[in-house]
Amino acid sequence: MSLTETLQKGGKGSQVSELQECLIKLKFDPGRVDGNFGDKTEVAVKQFQQKQGVTPDGVVGLETRTVLNKLIQQLAELYGGTSGKLPLPGVKLIKEFEGCKLTAYPDPLSKGKPYTIGWGSTCKKDGSEWSLGEKITEAEADELLIIQLERNYLPSLEKIPGWQDFSPYQQGALLSFAYNLGANFYGSKGFETISRVLKNQEWDNIESTLIMYRNPSSPVEAGLKRRRVAEGKLFLQPMFNNA
Repeated sequence: MSLTETLQKGGKGSQVSELQECLIKLKFDPGRVDGNFGDKTEVAVKQFQQKQGVTPDGVVGLETRTVLNKLIQQLAELYGGTSGKLPLPGVKLIKEFEGCKLTAYPDPLSKGKPYTIGWGSTCKKDGSEWSLGEKITEAEADELLIIQLERNYLPSLEKIPGWQDFSPYQQGALLSFAYNLGANFYGSKGFETISRVLKNQEWDNIESTLIMYRNPSSPVEAGLKRRRVAEGKLFLQPMFNNA
């Protein structure tokens, strides 16, 4: 998707439809994608321009097109997986804190099954169990992580109110949180505070809320605190830096 024409109110056609799709992806509301550059699309363009430090005249000229195209490309690079919906900043954070083991090892709690490998994968692509001592490559570990996240985590996270409007950084932070504490944390017992903050979009409280979930006074508290701080920082990373 790339805009190449100057567009303004009253314009029609496929490039206007692409513009409307771009604005929606960037969390602005141009109204229905209908190829008609009307009042609502003009307002969305002005809001985008103002956010990016471009003269808010509602006209998609060279400067505005350049910024839009750049951000759409950036957005495309922030999502991956087979669905194209997996927030890659979260995958990066998971890898940073999980560590990768290429030989299957016993579960730390049970001292036995489920045997785990790679970035915390407990089953193969076909769903079967690992055998103790089995080995994989790092590329296979990466593939398993993506499969596991898309199959077992993303569907639950997509049920969080407003998920589709969250930035890839916000989604990524919650993906890391869920991978650590459970895919179905939202609305579950013990997660009342984070559930309320997400439901009401109390972003001023997100960092202090995330840090609550660190198993206080346990041997893992320090590590979990570092992870929660990193998740909070990622969650609040701005999507739209001035170009």
